[in-house]
Amino acid sequence: MAAAGAARTTTGISVSIARDPALVRTVRLVAAAVARRASHDEEFVEEVRLAVGEACALLVGETDESANGGPVEVTMRLEDRLRVAVSANGSVAAADPPTSDIDGVEPWALLRGLIEDFDISRAAGSTTLSMSWALA
Repeated sequence: MAAAGAARTTTGISVSIARDPALVRTVRLVAAAVARRASHDEEFVEEVRLAVGEACALLVGETDESANGGPVEVTMRLEDRLRVAVSANGSVAAADPPTSDIDGVEPWALLRGLIEDFDISRAAGSTTLSMSWALA
């Protein structure tokens, strides 16, 4: 954690994974390491790990990379906040709009419950889930 009055420098990492559900675990581990770098407690680390993993899982889907237009890209930045963006081209696991439900289960509910600053955007055939957490 930065000392009182000290400027926080930006630190970032980007990870690109194939659309393989087995690779989501790797991104969870990276997210936990980035959250630990922010010097937060383990509850914060677990929240970030879970949210980033869930976002990746939603965008990985169940089909192969060629059918969905490429890999899932994850960017994490430590600035004034921990900012995470998870992006993928093509279709996503949840075919319905983010405000609806599929068979009574709203696929975005876990993310909305974990993160106050959460946004879903769709543009030019890609979907981006943006999340951020305040840093002390």
